[in-house]
Amino acid sequence: MTTSMLDRVVRWNLDLDGDLYGDERERYRWYEGIATASQLQAILIPWVAAIAVWPLGDDSVLPLALMLVAFWLPAVLSTIYVRARRVETAPRSWSAKRVLLTAVTAPPYGVFVAGAFYVHDPDNSTWIGAIVGGLIGGCISVVALVVKGRRVQRREALAKDED
Repeated sequence: MTTSMLDRVVRWNLDLDGDLYGDERERYRWYEGIATASQLQAILIPWVAAIAVWPLGDDSVLPLALMLVAFWLPAVLSTIYVRARRVETAPRSWSAKRVLLTAVTAPPYGVFVAGAFYVHDPDNSTWIGAIVGGLIGGCISVVALVVKGRRVQRREALAKDED
């Protein structure tokens, strides 16, 4: 297996041969804490941008958009990293917790886009179209995730039957 730049960044960040995170038990606890912080940031940062754009106005759109991209890009890279290691990233099922987390982490991006259109030109109804488009896109995404999740469940069921 070739080592990519992302592999090197992950290895450096995990500091497996160093003392940054302590021994194996301490490292595990640090990873739990980092995962918790990441989940809270995934909720708070996009909502702060989504809400702040409305009162701060047009001048805030670019810096807040850059902040959202800078926040979102590492999440995309982590998904690419785990998929490359054959980790299934499609939900196997939609628990109440998964639905709740999706309901609080996905909408702020649409609210931000609608707010960006609104503060740029409040008299234009483009921001309403952005809301409608976001809702339609969100529904399509949910359907696609459910379909993919069912495929994963069927594939796993077939694999169990073959055993």
